[in-house]
Amino acid sequence: MYERIETWRAQNSSRIMDRARRKSDGVADVGLDRAHPRLLYVLLDQGSWYDQEEAQEMWAGLLVCCCTGDIRDESNLIFINLLAQMTINEIAMFNYACASADKIATPDGLIVADGLQCDLRFLRDISGVNDLHSLDRELDHMRMLGLFPFGIDADDNGLVADITPSTLALHMFSRCQGHTGSPVEYYANH
Repeated sequence: MYERIETWRAQNSSRIMDRARRKSDGVADVGLDRAHPRLLYVLLDQGSWYDQEEAQEMWAGLLVCCCTGDIRDESNLIFINLLAQMTINEIAMFNYACASADKIATPDGLIVADGLQCDLRFLRDISGVNDLHSLDRELDHMRMLGLFPFGIDADDNGLVADITPSTLALHMFSRCQGHTGSPVEYYANH
């Protein structure tokens, strides 16, 4: 049994690395020798537990970010640890929210999201979570991680989910796309 799990994880790690190679194609200064060993180890260790394409793409983006710049830079560890705590359902909500929310660059140079609300039926479709209590729990977890500051609330039409991504979420999303520059720069081009 243990060998089967190790083989499965090795295949997932290999897929993440292949995706990272494709993402980094044409990007200068990308190489595994440029990654901090701690980051590389933690990323592949945690990422190998995910076999879904959407998650592997995010791990690959973070791997690209870890392989550029200063080898002593451990800043991506924050995003690695956050992603490692997310379920595949949370990843789906996260990606939707970060891609869909309108972004605003502040005069101080931060990127913030304008409010993003949706009805629960729509969020259930995005996340694949049909049970209201489970969906609420997943949103609470995203709030605890600092990625969605709000959650489910009631309005005149019933329950509404506020999935406005935090500034941290927007920064993480850009890194999960393999972007090493400023989040403001990323969202200006996407």
